[in-house]
Order: sequence, then C-alpha cells, then structure tokens
Amino acid sequence: MKIVNDLGIDRITRDLSGAMWIFARLREDDSSTATFIHRCFQREIWREIRLRDRIAMCAVLPAVPLVIMAVTAVFTALNGFAIKRRTGKGIIRQIREQIELALRCAILSPWYYIFELHDDDKKRHAGEYLNRLETKAGLYRFLRDYNGGLPVPAERSTPCISDKSRFMARCREHGIMTAPVFFKIMGEKVTAVDWNGSGLPETDLFVKPSHGRGGRNATRWIYLGSGQYRRNDGEILTGNQLLERLRLESRQKAFLIQPRLLNHEDIADLANGTLATVRVMSCRNERGEFEVTNAVFRMARKKSVVVDNFHAGGIAANVDIRTGELGRGTGGAWGATADGWYERHCETGVQILHRRLPCWPALVDLVQYAHASAFSDQVVIGWDVALLNSGPCIMEANKAPDLDIIQRVGGGPVGEQRLGKLLAFNLRQTVETKYNRPAA
Repeated sequence: MKIVNDLGIDRITRDLSGAMWIFARLREDDSSTATFIHRCFQREIWREIRLRDRIAMCAVLPAVPLVIMAVTAVFTALNGFAIKRRTGKGIIRQIREQIELALRCAILSPWYYIFELHDDDKKRHAGEYLNRLETKAGLYRFLRDYNGGLPVPAERSTPCISDKSRFMARCREHGIMTAPVFFKIMGEKVTAVDWNGSGLPETDLFVKPSHGRGGRNATRWIYLGSGQYRRNDGEILTGNQLLERLRLESRQKAFLIQPRLLNHEDIADLANGTLATVRVMSCRNERGEFEVTNAVFRMARKKSVVVDNFHAGGIAANVDIRTGELGRGTGGAWGATADGWYERHCETGVQILHRRLPCWPALVDLVQYAHASAFSDQVVIGWDVALLNSGPCIMEANKAPDLDIIQRVGGGPVGEQRLGKLLAFNLRQTVETKYNRPAA
C-alpha cells in the first residue's frame, strides 16, 4: 500500500522541514515512546511514499536551511516581542532556540510558539511532541491502511467519515445521537431527509458542505418570520430563494441543511452565539477497545463567525477527561500566540477556567460506543461533539485529527502520555503484521 499525498500544508512541511533526515539521526538506544513514533515515521513512511516523492524530498533538501531561516524570521516578527515582554527571553535567544529545535527535532518556528517551547521546562521535553508533519502527513494513513495490524475488513468506514451525510446515516444505523438533516442538496437535486413539510422549516438553519473541513463555507440563517431568513453576513432571502441558490451551487459541491443547534444552558454563555463543540480523541487500546484519551472545548472568539474551529480563529480550553473541568482558554492555531492565555473569554468576559461541562460521563460513553460500534476499523478518531440540553450529540468525526490543539491547550506533549503510548502500541502491531516480525 503506497501512501499518495496531495500538496497540502502538512506534506509541504514534512518535505521542507528535513524531518526524514533529522529523525534518521535519533539515538538507537533511546527507548522512549515518542522516539519510537518518530523513528517509525522516518522508516515506514519513507518506504510507503512513492519514488517520485522520495526524489522530490531529496531535491529540496538543500533548501531546508533557507526555509528554517525564513520561517524563523516571520514567526519571530509575529510573536517575539510579546514573548519577550511575557517571559523576559530575548529575541536573539528565541531565534537561536528555534533554529536549534528545527535542526534537532524537526520542530519549525510556528510550533516553537504554539507549543510554547520558549519555556525552558517545555523545551527540555521538545522531543516528546508529536508534530502534524508526521501524524497527518503519514502515520495516520499508515495505521488506517493496515488497520493497526488487525485484519482489514472488506468494507471500510473511511468514506463515511469523509462524507458528512454518509457519516450521519451510519451513526443512525447504530443508534448514535447525531444532528438532524432537513435536506441534502447534490447535483442540483434537493432531497428531504428529516423533513416532510413543504419548503424550508420555519426555524434557524445551519448550512454546510457535505465534504469539507475546518468549517469552511458554512453559513448560519436566522429565521425572521414571513418565510424569510437572514444569513450571518446580513443577506436576506426567502426560503425558496435559498433552496434555489443552494441547488445551483450544488453543481460544484453538495450541501446539508440542518437546524441551528444551541448548546446546553449550562454552557450557552461560553458559546458566544455559535455552537461550541468538544474535540474528543479516542484510540484503540491494548485490549482492542476504544478509549478516550484527550479532549478540548472549542468556542468562537467573535459572534460574527459561524463555527468554533480553532484554525478559524477560535478559542480552546483543555478538558480534564476525568471530570469535564475546563482549563484556561487560548488561541494561536497558526502560530500567532501573542495574546497568550486567559481565564475569561476575551470578548465576553465569561469565566472559562474551572467551568465543568454538563453530561460529561454520557459524552465519554457516547464517543467510545460510536468508535466501537460504527467505526471500529479506525485506529484513532477525533470527534466533534456538541453538548445540548438533550445530551451529547456527535457532529463530525476526523480520521486525521490535529494534535496541535491538544498539545497546546494541554500544556505539554502527548508523546509520553496515554495517547502517545496507544499510538505506539498500534504502530508496533502494524509493523509486526506488515513484515510478520517484531518491530524494532
């Protein structure tokens, strides 16, 4: 099974960081979990990618020092003076540390700031961070293709994760709580799903592409009465006009029309007008069961935005998976971390720190049941779960979940934590199955 990659940001970062060569120099006598994962990325993904990708990676190697210097200059300009004011660490020292970490751990400047490696204690554990260039640009696909070393079923659940309408249908087949869908619109055809009335329901609506990531192209439509809806940017259409517009746009991409959902009353003040969700990580464990390892609560920074996505400028706070209690909030998904951390929401002033999420045990049970019943051929999944007055509701699943948000808001690396140990376990099992021998 050869891994085929598009020219996405993770593939580009992987190739221009020199990670393949840097991880090849890791000490063989280092038996830590994180080092095993780095080494597995270097050895197995190199073997899995196509020959032309290997050639391209070798061809760009001379440019790696220039890339490191350029990226260091850009992100030091964005963050350096704020970090100097906050920590006292000078600009020259920040630059020197960024270059050192890039050459030693393949951690480029954005992640120096995202992971706060200007903190000397965190920097000492730099090698334990799992970078998206190794997970999203290789290891997730490796685990998925080989099903973590277990027999690969003839029918995979992967297409149902990529297509939101198929995802929701699969959830319903297994009795998993998910959001209603009024209409699916694809190829100029409007198909009613959970609606048997004429026209659009007279309620607030949420419209999103059936295939899409990061909340891109999602819109919110508030029902004004008299058959009219106002979009989040202020445009007003009748229900028929909205359906016709989506029908025509569906020539290029499919859409889902859903009700606008509202958060549980206990956390409605944190949502800032947008549905707040919990990103929950679950992974196959040593017993073949599925275990929740990490969770992050995501909130919209501004009322004008439609989604709570961290990479769309949202705020995130760590969730204690034992209690459902929130830590401090922060932004910084793209490496711009100058505003730091806050105990209260930066726009509304609402308390974040120490808030407890409602229905937390039910959320954990729902995620673990969903993974085991409907998506058991996936080693690791990042779930987006909304907490409603009716209880937890799964919105989406991510087959290649981002660990930047988990490691930033968690205040440390996952390489030696439970998630890292489970990823390493599944990687060892995959390698053993692939070569029919124990992993090195």
